[in-house]
Amino acid sequence: MSKRLGYLLLVLVIILGCAITALYAALQTQYATPIINHVLATYSKQKIQVEQASYTPPLQFSLQGISLGDDTPLYLTKAELWFSTRLPKAGKWQLDAVVIEGANLSLDDANSLRKLPFDSKQLAIKHSDFSWGEFSARSVNLQIEHPDWQAEQALPYGEIQFSSEQLYYQGQAFNDLLVDINYQAQKSTLFGASFEWNGAQISGQAEQYPQGWSLINVTINQLNLPDQPADLAWLSELANKAPIRDINSLDILKSNFTYQGIELLNLDLSLENYRLANSWWQQPNGYLSFNADTLQYQGQQWVEPSATLYFTPNKIEIAELDTDWQQGRVQLQGAFSPNQIELKYLSLSGVKWLDANAEKLALIEQWSHSLEQFSIERLDIRNAQLIQIEQKPFWQASGLNIEGKQLILKQQGKLGLWRGSLQLTANSASYDNYLVTQAIVEMSNHQQIWQLDRLFLPLESGYIEATGQWNKQQLSAPWRLDLTIDGLPLEGEISTSPTPVYLQAMTDVNAQLSGLAGDYSMLAHSLSGQVSASIRDGYIAIGEQSKPLQFEQHFTVDDLTINADRGRITLQSPQTKQGPQLAGKIDLAQPNLATVLLHSTEKCQQLHADLTTKIYQLKNVCAELKGSNSSEVEASHKASNGQQSSLESNISL
Repeated sequence: MSKRLGYLLLVLVIILGCAITALYAALQTQYATPIINHVLATYSKQKIQVEQASYTPPLQFSLQGISLGDDTPLYLTKAELWFSTRLPKAGKWQLDAVVIEGANLSLDDANSLRKLPFDSKQLAIKHSDFSWGEFSARSVNLQIEHPDWQAEQALPYGEIQFSSEQLYYQGQAFNDLLVDINYQAQKSTLFGASFEWNGAQISGQAEQYPQGWSLINVTINQLNLPDQPADLAWLSELANKAPIRDINSLDILKSNFTYQGIELLNLDLSLENYRLANSWWQQPNGYLSFNADTLQYQGQQWVEPSATLYFTPNKIEIAELDTDWQQGRVQLQGAFSPNQIELKYLSLSGVKWLDANAEKLALIEQWSHSLEQFSIERLDIRNAQLIQIEQKPFWQASGLNIEGKQLILKQQGKLGLWRGSLQLTANSASYDNYLVTQAIVEMSNHQQIWQLDRLFLPLESGYIEATGQWNKQQLSAPWRLDLTIDGLPLEGEISTSPTPVYLQAMTDVNAQLSGLAGDYSMLAHSLSGQVSASIRDGYIAIGEQSKPLQFEQHFTVDDLTINADRGRITLQSPQTKQGPQLAGKIDLAQPNLATVLLHSTEKCQQLHADLTTKIYQLKNVCAELKGSNSSEVEASHKASNGQQSSLESNISL
């Protein structure tokens, strides 16, 4: 019995061997194509037809003219199949590799490939064109190791190597695209990608995290980006589909940018550890360095700027900043917070800001309003020049030098010299009609004691000199000021009604004042000291422009004395037959009751003026002496007989 079974098994093996031999022989003849079509029709749920098939031992099949599907079949020019020695699994043949050449594939075609009755260790597509939704690519080469197709998934998971001569997305062309990625449902890894876009060479790597992608070693070389947001719309759309968590490292080389009002030429930039979801103020541990030929923003140009910055929460540290600006050089080092600036070093050398205007100064002022604290450990300004001639009053400073140490210039939102020492010199400076040359100011604040060590302002025909102190250690804040003025020109109008009073003179002043400045009440009850003044080369006139003057006089006032005693101020000048005489009383505790009177006689005219209420009257003394009616002109329609009587009274109070 056993012999019969042995003979039967041997016969079956021989028959199977003969069948395999016959099939092997047939596959190498013209019968290979019908055999393949018969097998595909038998074992595939999807209609598959081939025009020509060939077999290469031991397990390679070459198919040409392949049609997949019924209604609108997918046509593949050529495909190579390498069968595996593994047995079929889950109704699918096991292949080592599938290679498709010369195909033109759409998204639906990719779904058709997913439904083929085989599993392959490797899928390759060569010299083909793709069109998937908004993406289209030509001359594509694609290789996927261990492709893992999921339901309704056009692109399988796996180790993917992709190249395309040109890929289009939202109207943008990406040339010579190369991608090497381990594509998974989670934690995908982009080993490398490179392409050319808008004239730039771009390459990099990336890793996928639950929050999005981390870009690693990204390099952008020679990018030219005009200020057209549409050019970057594709990037925003792509970021929505594949969110970017952070930029681990990015290098931009030899590129030109115009973006949101900022223009950079020949930019080199390095960025590390930047989280896109966070603002610049909320970066956990970021780094940025850059240099460029020029940077332009809001009408200002910086030449050859370079900087290195470090980012931590609520702090941006500038390790170094160096740039040419306004024909000079700016260097800076320090830390910035949303409402605080702490500079270690600020240097401006040879800066010539020749187009300063109210708008630019207003921008600086508006920006400074948000600051609570502003400090500079070392300030060095050399040979600077500032000019503002756009609107009156004009002002300028030339040959300006400022040296400061351990400065706090704003504290709790208030400007001032709160700490440190400051020295300022200028070859020339002017404001309106005032001009000084070789000016020097030295001041300091140590332990809340502000000291004006020296102020010396040479004028065209004189000088201003002052020293002083303000002790803010004490709640009452006592202060003192010694002031000397020699040859200060005064010129202006007093806005009296109905016509203004024009005044021009040279003044000399010597003052020693002191008081308490804890608040206004302290000042009003403590201001004390003496001021001695004289007025020379004086000229006073009353009248409207283009009309004859009602009154004019050239005058001199000697020995004008102003005394202050605990907030009560008196001023008095000597009585003279001709020329003005001043007298007045001011109580700082009751400033609304202040009175300052001016009396002057010129030939037949007498001028009586109350400078606090800005009213005056003129009297023709000669006509009065002759018994005629006096001619009076009142400067205010509200002036009463009582006010007139007051003005006509003795000028001495």
